Amino acid sequence: MRISRIHLAATALAAATGGLFAGAGGALAEGTDFAGTYVASLPDRAEIMHLHRDGTAGMTLSDQVTFGAGGFTFSDSLGSWRRSGNHTISMRMLNLNFDLTGAAPAFSGIAVVDYVLVFAPDKETFTASCQGKIFATGVDPLDPAATPTTAFDCAYLNGHLYHRSSAP
Repeated sequence: MRISRIHLAATALAAATGGLFAGAGGALAEGTDFAGTYVASLPDRAEIMHLHRDGTAGMTLSDQVTFGAGGFTFSDSLGSWRRSGNHTISMRMLNLNFDLTGAAPAFSGIAVVDYVLVFAPDKETFTASCQGKIFATGVDPLDPAATPTTAFDCAYLNGHLYHRSSAP
C-alpha cells in the first residue's frame, strides 16, 4: 500500500513539472539538445552565447565596451530563441546602447538583433549570421513600423564556428 502512494505521488510530481516545462513556449521539448554555452574566438574579438532550455538566451561580446555597431558601446544581450529547422535556431537579442562621445556616457537607444544559428549534426558547433537595427531613445524597438537610426549585419562572423563549452 505504501509503495502505491509513493508511486502515485511521483507520478503526480512528474505530471506537474512536465506541465511547467510545456508552458515555456515548447523550447524545452524542442531544444534541450541546443541548450548550453558556446564560445566563438574570432581574430579581433570573442563572443559567449548561452542558450537556456526555456527558450531564453544571453550573450556577451568582447567589443561591447568599445565602439560597436553604430559607434556605440552596448550592454550584454538578452533575448529568446526557437527551433526553426532540424539544425537551425532563430534568435532575437536586445541590448542597450550608450554614446561615449559626450562629457558623460549617455543612454542612446536599444538594438534588436535577429540571428540564425546553423548547427552541425552533433550540435557541438554552429555558424551564425545576423541582421541588426538600433533604435533611438523613446522608440519602441519591437514595433514593426519603428524606424531605426542604424542597421547592420554580422559579416565579421564570416563562417567562424561557435564551440560548445563542456562541463569539467
